[in-house]
Amino acid sequence: MRKLLYLFPLFFYYFSYAQCTGCGVQNPTDPNYHFPDNTTVCFTSDMTFNNPTFGTNAKICIASGVTLQFQNSISGAANAPVSLEVHGTLNFNQTITSVANLNVHVFDTGNITVGGGNGNLTIDGQINEIVNEGLIEMGVLQLGNNSTNKIDNFGNLNINGNLNMSSSATTLFRNEGGGLIFIGGNYGNNEQSVYVNCGTIISQNGFNINGGKIINTGFFTVEGDINLSGSSSEIYNFGLFTSTGNMNNAPADAVIYNEGELALNQYQGGNAAIQGPSSSTKKGYIVLQNPIQVGNVAVGPNLDFRRTTGISDPGTVFMNSNPTFLTNVTYDCASTNSCSAPLIINPGFCPAINGDFPPMAVDDTYTIAAGGSSVGIVLDNDFETYGGAQATLSNVILSQVSTSNSNISLNTTDGHILVAPGTPPGNYTLVYQICQTVSPSNCDTATVTVTIQGTLPCYKPAATAGTVLSPDFGITSLSRADKGANNWPGLRKGAWVVLESKNKGFVLNRLTDAQVAAIPQADLKEGMMVYNTTQNCLQVNTDGTAAGWKCFNTQTCPD
Repeated sequence: MRKLLYLFPLFFYYFSYAQCTGCGVQNPTDPNYHFPDNTTVCFTSDMTFNNPTFGTNAKICIASGVTLQFQNSISGAANAPVSLEVHGTLNFNQTITSVANLNVHVFDTGNITVGGGNGNLTIDGQINEIVNEGLIEMGVLQLGNNSTNKIDNFGNLNINGNLNMSSSATTLFRNEGGGLIFIGGNYGNNEQSVYVNCGTIISQNGFNINGGKIINTGFFTVEGDINLSGSSSEIYNFGLFTSTGNMNNAPADAVIYNEGELALNQYQGGNAAIQGPSSSTKKGYIVLQNPIQVGNVAVGPNLDFRRTTGISDPGTVFMNSNPTFLTNVTYDCASTNSCSAPLIINPGFCPAINGDFPPMAVDDTYTIAAGGSSVGIVLDNDFETYGGAQATLSNVILSQVSTSNSNISLNTTDGHILVAPGTPPGNYTLVYQICQTVSPSNCDTATVTVTIQGTLPCYKPAATAGTVLSPDFGITSLSRADKGANNWPGLRKGAWVVLESKNKGFVLNRLTDAQVAAIPQADLKEGMMVYNTTQNCLQVNTDGTAAGWKCFNTQTCPD
């Protein structure tokens, strides 16, 4: 028992330490320590620093369960790379200004806190990247002049003050599907910045787009005003975007695109085009607390407007406006069950951090005989990019990711699913990936479900009871149609018609699906046969109705 109690802490210590690799220095204790150039400094026990300094390419790794605390300021060479790998806790006791090029990764067990959650963080380095899978909490986040910033959030990012950036900063900002971002103050943007939200963002005091781009496929709630000023401001909504304040000052080149639900309290003075999806198989829904005022802009296509109270029609939706209405603009179509497409607020995709839309690989289901291949190819229902062109072998790179049976494979040169001979009957899965040819890192995956039908042959003895009849009619290419000397076709017993040849085939009527469907109901008979050129099968009508056509392409033993 005492050995168990002794070994457990050792195991936990090793596990925590093992998260940090390549350690050049471990657990320094100088409170004014200089983190040396090109060195990884690892912490497996708690430590507090007063005034540390950082060299070029210095790296800190904090193990899980360990707390590292900086009491005062930190300093180092301007724009020198500094990396932080946080599995545990990193506390900055006060406002921090970093002149280094920061590379920060907070893992799911880690957290960073600035000033108890209310201290300001100013990032003045030129190239900065933050990946957060845990918790980061601060007051104001300020992105400095001429900086290039990439922020990818998978965890919780709490900015209790403002999110600001200089007009010369370039920021790529993405909140992934499970991510939650809270912004207690104002939210700033500029023309060089792209904000992608696939999770949940709550902004309590509104924001200024200032010419930037926002793409939302998740839940984006703005409880203050939205200022659309700035050249080419753009909002693209595929999820649920809610504005409880005012949306104002949209310039003529601004774009508001909606393919999900856009819930607005007040929209006035806008010259932005209010766009919907180009395909009538989709529809964007706009829910209004108050009538909106737009300029001489285009509205639509494929948008539905609904007032939360009262009647929904052009007179109650638009105030003192003269928009140009494009096709399929409706008003509360749900109330009359006349919507041309359903509301979708979970589109199931997340753009790349630079705003590029991913390709769309769609799941497939095939029934294939052992030794055969799928009739269609997996790319038939895929797209090179969301809402874009169909995926082909010229615009995407096709690859197999995994298969539940090695006999089930993907032919990456043409897109067919292959089943090896002898594969037992059953259901199998294969996962494949498509990546854009122009952007090979932009990819999506899909799952193919393959059903292998029974392949055992069927042998039944012929019926031999009763009187054997001689046929009276036959067609032969062997020059023996003579009922006298050859007794042909009479010598072929038990048939109504005899067909005989050694170098010719028998061809049934060849009809497409459309031609089969055009056969008059009165002419349909049970047992009627055609060769269906659309489905590539011998098709037999089993009951004399239009629904009775069956493909006879599976070996079995029917009675």
